[in-house]
Amino acid sequence: MSKFLEQRQVIFQKMAHIDRMEYGSLKAEYRPGADPQHPLGPYYKYQVWQDGKNHSERVAGPRAEHLRQAVEGRRQFEQLAQECIELTVQHSRQTQKTPDAKKNSRRPLARKQPPKSKPSSP
Repeated sequence: MSKFLEQRQVIFQKMAHIDRMEYGSLKAEYRPGADPQHPLGPYYKYQVWQDGKNHSERVAGPRAEHLRQAVEGRRQFEQLAQECIELTVQHSRQTQKTPDAKKNSRRPLARKQPPKSKPSSP
């Protein structure tokens, strides 16, 4: 098997192991507490663009961990897909046949000479 096929197969295997994906992002937020040295939190906010709108939702710790893994799974999958695209494009360019001669290397056509003017009679 060629090196290209082996590398692509490795990418596909990594993709197959990703079993959780979710759109959006998850952010941990902290609130100021009575003691400035010890803020309250983290509080988790999940945001996703859906139906043309940005939806925002506060989520509790256990669900936040599930969403964190799912969002990370989608990011990893997208990264692997990009690697696969780059690898395939590189392979396509290497295997592309190059013509022996330039496309525009034809001999130039002989130009027609402008008609000679006849001498005028006196």
